[in-house]
Amino acid sequence: MKRFLVLLMIIMMALPASSSSLRARARSNAVLTSNDVYFSFSHNPAFLSAKDYSVSLPISARVNNVSTLLKSDLINDIKDLSSMDEQRMMASLLDLLRDFNGTMPLLTLSESISFTKNGFGMSLRVEQEVITDGGSVGASLSAAIKGEMATGIGFSYDWKDYYLALAIAPKFSFRLSTGPVGIDTAVAIMLDNNLFDNVEIYQEIALSADAGLYASFPYGFKASLVLRNLGYAIDGTASLDLATGWGNKWGIISLDTEIGLKDVTHLRTNVDLMRSFNASVSLSITDFITFDAGLSGGYPSLGIEADIFFINLTLAYYFEDYGIVYGLSPRDTFAIEISLLL
Repeated sequence: MKRFLVLLMIIMMALPASSSSLRARARSNAVLTSNDVYFSFSHNPAFLSAKDYSVSLPISARVNNVSTLLKSDLINDIKDLSSMDEQRMMASLLDLLRDFNGTMPLLTLSESISFTKNGFGMSLRVEQEVITDGGSVGASLSAAIKGEMATGIGFSYDWKDYYLALAIAPKFSFRLSTGPVGIDTAVAIMLDNNLFDNVEIYQEIALSADAGLYASFPYGFKASLVLRNLGYAIDGTASLDLATGWGNKWGIISLDTEIGLKDVTHLRTNVDLMRSFNASVSLSITDFITFDAGLSGGYPSLGIEADIFFINLTLAYYFEDYGIVYGLSPRDTFAIEISLLL
């Protein structure tokens, strides 16, 4: 396992841009009223009943702090990282991480597969990250592998212009992560992975569940409620998300909008309210091209989706905050996802 984590870190460092659901992230995760079966395990289990049968196989990649990285000599830095020359590799890593501050991901890969049929579904998702900590000459790196196995069952009721769906999805999560290592140590490990024996490895497991409710009404109005992390979860505690939306279609053009609040049970201050608020708009032209935009925690997101037969390609660009004091350390991310959707 230790050798695998070393290999993972080396591979991710060598990629020019590596790549979670990105289709949702392009809308600032404001998709709780979309009634899209492909968001059922990631956002609202009530969507398990949205389609009689579905298979989803997305592979995504994202690079964080992208505008800063593009200002650096990125191509030469990547070449230096693969040179196996210790001094060049150390200088290259320092150059790449010079403007990183605090704890944030550098590169992330994500792969998942899900299956649903008549309200029942199963999902498996795996994510690998290289994480930075500190900044400039004090930067350190760590690697993490996270996984989630989930199953769910949902029911729906349709009466005239009214529709109601609810579901629950138990999930088992695990995470393996290394302790942070300095740049010189990271380079030494890349050159000789036997040195990885001295790096600390942590593991966590958790069992929790999400439950969701979705309702649609006449004239395109809809609403959702999602209870998250019921039980013990690795990332986050039990929370409640609420959202309302509206959508309509005119010929080849369709519009979907939503506003919502995340984790409403923990709202205490105006800053909490800003972090909680999200909104999105999604404009589709025919069934092949969709333009997405959103706002989450005061930060924007943009995306474009292209559907070609059963393949979906999504490009997303968004901002997230990594500062100790909210609003002082926004970082931008560019991401790409290719999905097989049946």
